[in-house]
Amino acid sequence: MKKISLFPFFISICAFLFASCDILVSDRDEEGAFEEAIRDAAREKGLSLPLSEREFEMLPIELQEFEMTYELLDLFYLYAHTKHELGDRNDYYDVSGTLPEYRKYPAEYSDIYYMFDQMSCPFTNYFDPSFSEMIADALFYSDYDVGFGIRLDTIEQPASGSAVVLNVFPNSPAEKAGIKEGDVIISIDDNPVNRQDVEEQETASKDGDKFKFVVSRGETLDTLNIKVQKVKTPTVFVNYRGDIPMITISEFTDTTITNEGTYGEFKDALEQTAGAKATIINLADNGGGSVDHCEPMAAELLPANTVLGYSINADIDTIHDYTQIIDTVPMLPSDYGKTGDGMANDRYIVFIQNGGTASCSELMISAVTAARNAPVVGTRSYGKGIGQYYFETPAGGYAGVTSSQFFDKNHNSYHTYGIEPDIIKLSLKDAVNAAFEIAEEGTMVRTAGYSNTPTGHFPSLTRKSKSGGKPQFNRRDHFGAFKVKKSPIKGR
Repeated sequence: MKKISLFPFFISICAFLFASCDILVSDRDEEGAFEEAIRDAAREKGLSLPLSEREFEMLPIELQEFEMTYELLDLFYLYAHTKHELGDRNDYYDVSGTLPEYRKYPAEYSDIYYMFDQMSCPFTNYFDPSFSEMIADALFYSDYDVGFGIRLDTIEQPASGSAVVLNVFPNSPAEKAGIKEGDVIISIDDNPVNRQDVEEQETASKDGDKFKFVVSRGETLDTLNIKVQKVKTPTVFVNYRGDIPMITISEFTDTTITNEGTYGEFKDALEQTAGAKATIINLADNGGGSVDHCEPMAAELLPANTVLGYSINADIDTIHDYTQIIDTVPMLPSDYGKTGDGMANDRYIVFIQNGGTASCSELMISAVTAARNAPVVGTRSYGKGIGQYYFETPAGGYAGVTSSQFFDKNHNSYHTYGIEPDIIKLSLKDAVNAAFEIAEEGTMVRTAGYSNTPTGHFPSLTRKSKSGGKPQFNRRDHFGAFKVKKSPIKGR
């Protein structure tokens, strides 16, 4: 598993968690399946109640895991108490065994899956240790695949169209072989190819495979030899039409081709396009990522000290009784060390979005459009105005807990409703063409707002576990505006 660097855990909750356990296991008048399991496990270990922190860590890992994940919901889940969604421990412990749909989960963690499924937010999820590496990769890294290291034009070219190279990744096999942006791949190993053929060949390739590419560059044909290797995928891409750049952002994450992550790539893109009077920001199909990147990126498009929005957060009241508190805080550029005007605060900005534009992407769009009335082209966005904390659990799994809801600087929310475009274009190709026309004119201002009709992604009723085989993890399914906090267990 890759080593990951977690954000600092801003407040220590170890003492609270184990104080809570002391109360739980020492109250002999309190009866239930979970309390009885704690007493039985302690008795088998020859431990006296109440348990110390060290003694608690001697209990079976499934008991530790259940207790800690319950506490995370109790403390950090935004709707645990505001909507009274979280019940008593015994409402969830030793229940899943009677439900056939939970047999697909590891038995020691099935009660935790059941507990999380009773929370209404579909982005509050538990992942057992078998998902640990996939979750860490999704949270901290951009895609890291075996391949050629190119990005093909999927906007202008259909699957059966030409394989036109839009971008070449730094230090990739394609760059080493001499492929350039704008090249058209004519054949691979003497077999004529279209865009889909190249994509399928790259997907099927293995580390070390060798291919002969024939590419057309202007009026010449070049033969280039490529040796496939692991490629770190950028998250920010720059392409021009005339003198207008379009900056495409695929996600917001901590480590990409640079240790500064997506924000570092975005600053490089703004420097690369310095002097442009208008710029298109393409966030179509960007499902989100870390607020530590999208918020300062929004600030780069705004004048100094512009409020980016507001966040309602669930956190711990450490002064009084270590219970959950709800607080509203402004989101400011200074939170990320950003002072002065943004690098592109004087550019004319046009956004592209679609139904796959979610979470951090919507946060960036709402921050800039609320402050600058920048126009938006495409279709209605996903409508995810909430963010998650991710915690590594005692067993080595992860708990993603919805802890924040976001509002723009005018205190308006797009959550569940989505952001409406000013110009509706159903296809990405049409949206891109319209965005360039708007950017060339440079006069349109935003007049649309947020939808007043729910997108349907956030049902009000409690969700249920889907029946079927082993659960599958999709990085897009669980991406969002997230922050990471260290495990509440010392040394974990």
